[in-house]
Amino acid sequence: MKNTKRWIAVFFLILAAGIAVFMAVNFFVDPTGYFSVERGADEVDANGYTRAAKSKYMKKYGEDYNAVVLGGSKAGVLSTELLSEYTGKNYYNFYVAYGCFADFLTYAEYLIDTAQIEEITLHLSSIEVQKYDRSDTNEIYEVPSVVQGNIVDKTMETLNYLCRNITSSIEYVMEGKDELEKGMDSLITGERNYSYPYSLMAEDWDGYAQEYVLPRFQQNLRPLFERTPSVPAIEKNLEAMRKIKELCEKEGVTLKVVIGPTFLAEIYKFEGEAYYDYLRELVKITDVWDFSGFLPENLNPYNFVNEGHYNNTVADLMVKIMYGKEEREGFGVILTQDNIEEYLAERKADFERLKEEYETTGTIALKTREDESFIPWDPQAYLGE
Repeated sequence: MKNTKRWIAVFFLILAAGIAVFMAVNFFVDPTGYFSVERGADEVDANGYTRAAKSKYMKKYGEDYNAVVLGGSKAGVLSTELLSEYTGKNYYNFYVAYGCFADFLTYAEYLIDTAQIEEITLHLSSIEVQKYDRSDTNEIYEVPSVVQGNIVDKTMETLNYLCRNITSSIEYVMEGKDELEKGMDSLITGERNYSYPYSLMAEDWDGYAQEYVLPRFQQNLRPLFERTPSVPAIEKNLEAMRKIKELCEKEGVTLKVVIGPTFLAEIYKFEGEAYYDYLRELVKITDVWDFSGFLPENLNPYNFVNEGHYNNTVADLMVKIMYGKEEREGFGVILTQDNIEEYLAERKADFERLKEEYETTGTIALKTREDESFIPWDPQAYLGE
């Protein structure tokens, strides 16, 4: 009988030890970055659960910041250093991959309440008009329990990430440090890290553009000029924007809204009359800095990291223009109720001009690094090498 009890005790000890090791591996390897703050990490995987990591980070260190960038992945290169310099606020870049208006409203409320944020720069990408909420895409796009959950929600979510399939953790480690570093963002500033693509550009910029920026350019021209895009999230987005504006006014928070540059190959996802009506309604809520549309800079692939994202130098120029530090003719305009119709008329004329070129030649001639639309920079210098 004693031997039986002893063996049972040993069995449960071994089981408990095994569970502890299992959880420890998931905690320290942490493929999604869910435990980044608990581990004291300075970086978080850009492809992981950054919503949770950044929410926890601001919960713990929010007193160090009083302003944030909110937005999707495009917003990740907005410089917190420049924004802090020009505003006198301590900025944090709270960009989240695959951002949407449901996120923008949720995190605006959370950050104002948790970190007493005094200023928000809200970056829009235009493609948000396709979908209001991304949480059904994947669990890393869900709102983490630290934002909206109770103690039970937080406990269950933590256990979920501690008890995940250990195979994914092992595979993550097997990728090696060099591979992992390619996708690691700063958790301290919240900014996007593009050092890996910049290193590829430094080796062969033209080859990089062909492989990463232009692979779908030609095929995406057809839907731009021949189809009407589906933009079902417009009304929900506008309602969320009204709530964000009302929240900021109620709490005395400064709200600045900017629509970032969009490469020509991505504009097909939203361009059309419904989107123009969306802009008309948007400026009724708040003035908007706009860098999108058919600008020469948006027809130059060398201003972009890939089809959907512009580079750090473009972002720096945007911030400088917004705060009157630099000027660039045609690049950056404040949209208001007074000038929105003039702006839309020019945008439609640009569209028709490009459509005629497409129908005549079967393509659109893009700009080069020698063209004045190129926002000059050297990837090699950016890497500090």
